[in-house]
Amino acid sequence: MDAYLENGKIWTFYSPKLERRGFGRRKGDRIILSIHEAIYLSTKGSLRVFKGEEEVSSKELFKMLENPSYYFAYEDLRERGHRIRPNGRYFTWKEKEIIAFSEREKIRFPELKDFRGIIAVVDEEGEVTYYRSGIIEPYGVQKEELMSFSGTFVGDRVLTANTEIFRKYFYGSERNNVVTLSLVEAAYLAEKGYLHLDEDINELSEKARELEKNFERKYEVYRDLKERNFVVKTGFKFGSDFRVYERVESLSDLPHSKYLIKIADDVSFDPSEVAGMVRLAQNVRKKMLFVFEDNGKNLYYLMERIRV
Repeated sequence: MDAYLENGKIWTFYSPKLERRGFGRRKGDRIILSIHEAIYLSTKGSLRVFKGEEEVSSKELFKMLENPSYYFAYEDLRERGHRIRPNGRYFTWKEKEIIAFSEREKIRFPELKDFRGIIAVVDEEGEVTYYRSGIIEPYGVQKEELMSFSGTFVGDRVLTANTEIFRKYFYGSERNNVVTLSLVEAAYLAEKGYLHLDEDINELSEKARELEKNFERKYEVYRDLKERNFVVKTGFKFGSDFRVYERVESLSDLPHSKYLIKIADDVSFDPSEVAGMVRLAQNVRKKMLFVFEDNGKNLYYLMERIRV
């Protein structure tokens, strides 16, 4: 089949077969093809593209691509038997939008806040990995009835003899009948009026900021997660800021945490970093959320690897 490149557009005469296969969009007696569709059909030997009387090679067609990653995602889905339609900045597949990134591009989650669809990441060999993505509203179901208790600020943590705070509500960690609370846990419990220290809460916060450069933002996210009724623990061993449980009823029957949380306000992530965090989360039966602030509200962006 022959097609023609005119004024930056590629078209061919109307073909019922081409339309049935989901290529192009019909306009009168013509079908307008996107550059991705034209390259795909050309490499398959199903289409020759002409500019005037001169045939345009596949090499020249590839040079017309603004972002090769989109083509490799398009090709991959087509090879898997899926019908996919170019739609401006996105592709459309099964009423879902798809956006593509090269492994060398940076991902900034605040810039994706309005995108809810599939993210395709294309590595340097043209292999494609797909992620379901979008803002979600996560909530837990933990209920707490805390009593006032005292603690002592030691180094970079707070110690208390109140073992119930760990055994019943899973704050901190316990060793030899002494519970160690993290800085964010201590600040939260002090702000709520449950934890009483020799220092006042402002002094505690000042010390925490000296010890941890991102403490204020980390605390804001911690407090938000607690207000969403989660049990919140450090995510250090998972390379995240927090891991959260929907509910903890018994430490002897501790469930899997549901989410790993990474603060992503002003961070530019390499796709390989994101891929590693998502893979780790799913390997340990959790979901990966990236949190960022938008107009004073914390937004939680889900990234979940999927098969297509």
